[in-house]
Amino acid sequence: MIKITKEEAQAFLLYRQGLLGDKIFSGKMGILDYIKRVGSIQFDPVDVCGISPEIVLQARVENFDKQLLAVLLYKERKLIDFFDKNLCIFPVEDLPMFVQKYAGISYAESMARQSSDQVLKMIPKIREILVKENFVFAKDLRHLEVENIVWDWGASSSVARAALETMYFHGELIIHHKTGRQKAYGLAEKFLSSKLIMSQQIFESEADYYQQLVLRRIGAVGLLWNKRSDAWLGIENFKAQARNQAFQELLSSGAISEVAVSGLTERLYMKSADKALLTELSALTENVSRVEFLAPLDSLLWDRNLIKEVFDFDYKWEIYTPKEKRKYGAYVLPVIYGRHFVGRVEIERRTKERVLAVKNFWLEENEKFTPELEQAFSTCVERFKLFNACEKIEYVKGWRARSG
Repeated sequence: MIKITKEEAQAFLLYRQGLLGDKIFSGKMGILDYIKRVGSIQFDPVDVCGISPEIVLQARVENFDKQLLAVLLYKERKLIDFFDKNLCIFPVEDLPMFVQKYAGISYAESMARQSSDQVLKMIPKIREILVKENFVFAKDLRHLEVENIVWDWGASSSVARAALETMYFHGELIIHHKTGRQKAYGLAEKFLSSKLIMSQQIFESEADYYQQLVLRRIGAVGLLWNKRSDAWLGIENFKAQARNQAFQELLSSGAISEVAVSGLTERLYMKSADKALLTELSALTENVSRVEFLAPLDSLLWDRNLIKEVFDFDYKWEIYTPKEKRKYGAYVLPVIYGRHFVGRVEIERRTKERVLAVKNFWLEENEKFTPELEQAFSTCVERFKLFNACEKIEYVKGWRARSG
């Protein structure tokens, strides 16, 4: 068993996530290297000051440009959007894990199986079109619809859109590209190697399926515990008994190591391959204390209860909280300074004016807005301005750092 202090656990999580010390990831290759390290980054289309995966990457990758991510996804196809923990972006070579399952049914497949007869009848017609065309949008298929609306997966949707997504969930289609929030779909066999899309058995057993996914999720965060967690979302039928067995088998095989953190009653677990990072961390010399703004769905935050225990930072994404019940705001980003969460910031991009508006900055209790923190904060805001293609920063009246 590995024994570390809470401070060491904090530093390890930040270091593994590329958030401590100088940035070690840079440019297009840095995007790939970071995503391969964590396995997946979660996607969300809400764009207040950048969409979630872009905010994740700008915090870790030097010289990050939004177009670099688009190139890796839709030109070079080294990355792909598909379901892991909800909709995620991950290396394209991992796709077979989520299309060809063992006996268990993936989240994507379970969604697809709920498709209506209207949807299933449209699928052969879409195949015929996509043999001739490289991609289609749902709006291009409206002429095929007998009825305009289908109630699909509990929400109102066009038949065309539901049919495209059904084929996508089965792995027959990929997202060819996006125009804003509109997704263009293409046949996977046209754009991916046959090795990636051919039918194959990825998992030896249901137990192997759970073990590989648990190992993947531990790697996504850095440290996790064997208890109920949002980090397990998307692993179908993953009950406590299956989770306990997966952890035991991974421990027995040496794939993971148990970690006792002083002050925490629950044991945490790390990938055994990451033990070398603890050694690197002990020799780390931090030249500067960075301020970074994290996305609400950042990989580090996949288990917010864990973050509360390890960092004493209680974060909730309030976008789905009624306005009158919000403590901070609908889209508020956690702020890291050095080795700690020091607060949360509310930033908004005004695209037409090309203005980045800093609306609020709430400091955590016992934190002070020192000149050093103010300078690091301003540097991060300046980077965020460039990241959002803005020309001007506006500090909204009353923005000044305040106690949370």
